[in-house]
Amino acid sequence: MRLLHFCLMVGIALFTLAFLPSRTFTGQQEDTLETARLLAVLLDSGRVTVAKHQDLINAPSPDGKKFTPELFEEDVFVEFQKRTNLQLSKLDNANIPQMAKPLLTQLLNNSITTIQTYEPVLSLPAMRYKGLIPATFGTETASRFQHYSKIILKQTAPAHLVRNPNNKPDDYEVAAFGRLAIPSSQPEKTRIISELVDGGKSARVILPLYYGKSCLACHGEPKGEQDISGYPREGGKEGELGGAISVKIQLN
Repeated sequence: MRLLHFCLMVGIALFTLAFLPSRTFTGQQEDTLETARLLAVLLDSGRVTVAKHQDLINAPSPDGKKFTPELFEEDVFVEFQKRTNLQLSKLDNANIPQMAKPLLTQLLNNSITTIQTYEPVLSLPAMRYKGLIPATFGTETASRFQHYSKIILKQTAPAHLVRNPNNKPDDYEVAAFGRLAIPSSQPEKTRIISELVDGGKSARVILPLYYGKSCLACHGEPKGEQDISGYPREGGKEGELGGAISVKIQLN
C-alpha cells in the first residue's frame, strides 16, 4: 500500500480510543475532540446502516418491505448506541459536551434527509443500482452538514483508493493514513486518531474505515473489474484499511 510516512504535525498528539480525551487538555479542547469523535461515529453509523441493507435498497423484498427513512433512523439509533452507549433520542440529558448536542441532532437530520432524497428510486424494482451506497450516503450527508456548520466533515481514503476527487486527502490525512498503517496493539476497529493541531487551534479526528464483507462487492476482487456503480474494483481484502472519516473543528 502506497502510503506516505508520518510527518511531524504542530500540536499535541493523542493516538488512542478517544472515548476519554487526555486530561492534559483544557475543558474546551476536551469537549471539541469528543464532539468531533461523536460526529464521526454518527456518520459512520449511517454508512453501516446503508451497507447492512444494501440488498434491500437495490431490490425491495418479495413481501413488499422497502428501505425507508424510518427503517434507516431506527437502525442508526441502534448502531450509534451500540458504539457510544448514548441514545440519540435522549441527547438533552446525555453526559456529553453541550456543543455536541445540537450538532449531533443536525447530522442525524441531514442523514435522514439524504435517505429521503432517494425515496423516488428506492421503490423501483427494475433498477438494479439505486445509487445509494455507504460512500454516496457519507459524501452527501457530510456536504449537507457542512452547509449548516463550519465543521469540516468528510470521507477520505489513501490517494490510490479515492474515487471521488472531492474526497482527496489533505496533507494531514495523508500523514494519518501512514500512522494507521503502522502495526499497533490496539484492535483495528477501535483505532482512532484524536488530537490538537495548529498550535492547539484545531481539533482533528480520524476514524479509520476497514473493508468488511459487504464492502468487497464494490472494492474487492477481481481487481480492475467493474463494480455495480461503474468503478473498477480495488482488489481489497476484508480487514484492510479502505479509508476514514475525517473531522476538523476550529477552536475559538
